[in-house]
Amino acid sequence: MRTRPLPILAAAVAALCWGAAQAQQPVLVDISKGVDARIPIAVPPFASQDPGLAAVAEDVARVVADDLAFSGVFTVLPRDLYPVSFAGFTADLKSINFPEWQATRAENLVYGLIFQEGSQIVGQFRLFDLHSFNQVYGQEVRVDAKNARLAGHRFSEEVVRYLDGVAGGATSEMVFSVTAGETKEIYVADYDGANARKITDHKSLSIKPKISPDGNRIAYVSYKDRYSYLYVLDRRTGKSTPLSKEVGLNSAPAWSPDGSRLAITLSKDGNTEIYLRNPDGSNPVRLTRNNQGDTSPTFSPDGGRIAFVSDRSGRPQIFVMDSGGGNQTRLSFHGGSAFDPVWSPDGKSIAFVSEIKGDGLEIYVMGADGSNPTRLTDSQGINESPSWSPDSRHVVFSSNRTGRSEVYTVNVKTREEMRMTRFPAPAEGPSWGPRRR
Repeated sequence: MRTRPLPILAAAVAALCWGAAQAQQPVLVDISKGVDARIPIAVPPFASQDPGLAAVAEDVARVVADDLAFSGVFTVLPRDLYPVSFAGFTADLKSINFPEWQATRAENLVYGLIFQEGSQIVGQFRLFDLHSFNQVYGQEVRVDAKNARLAGHRFSEEVVRYLDGVAGGATSEMVFSVTAGETKEIYVADYDGANARKITDHKSLSIKPKISPDGNRIAYVSYKDRYSYLYVLDRRTGKSTPLSKEVGLNSAPAWSPDGSRLAITLSKDGNTEIYLRNPDGSNPVRLTRNNQGDTSPTFSPDGGRIAFVSDRSGRPQIFVMDSGGGNQTRLSFHGGSAFDPVWSPDGKSIAFVSEIKGDGLEIYVMGADGSNPTRLTDSQGINESPSWSPDSRHVVFSSNRTGRSEVYTVNVKTREEMRMTRFPAPAEGPSWGPRRR
C-alpha cells in the first residue's frame, strides 16, 4: 500500500495557496462534555472513473464515514440533509456546489475519486473546509484491489489527525478467540469487525491472544499440546513456537513496547509470579518475589514500568514496578477488586476490570498514577479483557451482556459503546493491534 499527499486545489469559490493551507493550525476538539461538541462533517458517496467501480466507491465512502463517526470527534451528516440538487460527485471538482454544502451546517466536506490501475484500487481523497471552501488536506492511497476498504481507513486516520491532532486507529486490527463446538481458535479482524478470519487451527482451546507492537506476532495461551502453555504465532509464516511450557500456570503474556521481550505469569516456583522472556522463550528473568499471587503484567508505553495485579493487600489490586522489578507500589484504591490492567498507548491512563459488590465485573479507567478511577461500562454482567485502541480513544473488551460473550468497544470520553463481533458463537479475550503501515 502506498500513500502520497495530493496537491491543494483551488475550490469553486475561493482558494488558499499551498503555504497558507500548510500554516493553518489543526482544530482541536474537546468532546469531554458529550457528543454535542463533535465536528459536523459530510461524507457523500465517492465518484468513480469506471461505472463498474460505483459500488466500491460508495463502500469506501461508507468506511470513511463510519470511521469518522466511530472516532468520537465527528458527527456525520445524514443523507436526508444533503443539498437537494446533489446528484453525486463527479471527477470534476468544479461541479461541487460549496455554498449549498455550507448551508447544510456541515463544517467539512470529504470528496473521493476511486479508480483502478492494474491490481490496485486508487483513492484520491480531499478534505474541504466549508467555511472558506478551501481544500485543507489531500491524500492519494493505493491498496490491493481485494481490500479497497483499507484505502478509506487510511484516509480517515489522517482526517482525524488533521482536525483533532491525533491520528485515528482505523487501519488497526483486533485479535480474539472464537468458540467452535468444543474448541476455541484465534481470529483476526479489522478494528470494525470486518474481514474476520481464523489464524489458528489447533483444534484445541487457544485463548487470550496479545498482538505484538508491530502487528506481526501474536502471543497466546493454548492447550494444543495437552496442557496450558504459551506460544507465539508469526503471522507472516503461520508458524507457532513455544514461549513457555513450564509446569503449572503459563499465562498473561504482555509485549514490551519494542517487541523484544514479554512479561508473563508462571507458577513453576509454587506461586504465581511475573517473569520476562524473549519471544523465543529464552533469557528468563524473574521480576516479583511475593508470598501472595502476582499476575497480569502490562508495560508502560516507554517500557520503563510494568503495572500488574497482586493480592498482597488482601484482595486483587493493581500495583506498578520498574521494568526490572524494583519500586513495587500499589496504584488502585477505588474500593473494589481490580484485575487485568492495560496501559494506554499515550501513557496517560490504565484501563482495568473492577468487581465491586453487587455490580458484577465492569471496565474502569484511571490515571497512570492511580488517580480519578472512572467506570466505563454499566452492563451488570461480566465485562473483561480490556485493550486500548492505538489512538487511546477507545477500549475494546468482551462482555456477556447478551447471554454470550461478544467483543465491544467503549469511547473513553463519550462512554458510547459499540458491538464489534456478531459470530454465531462466543467471541472473547480481544487485543487491539497497531495501525497498519
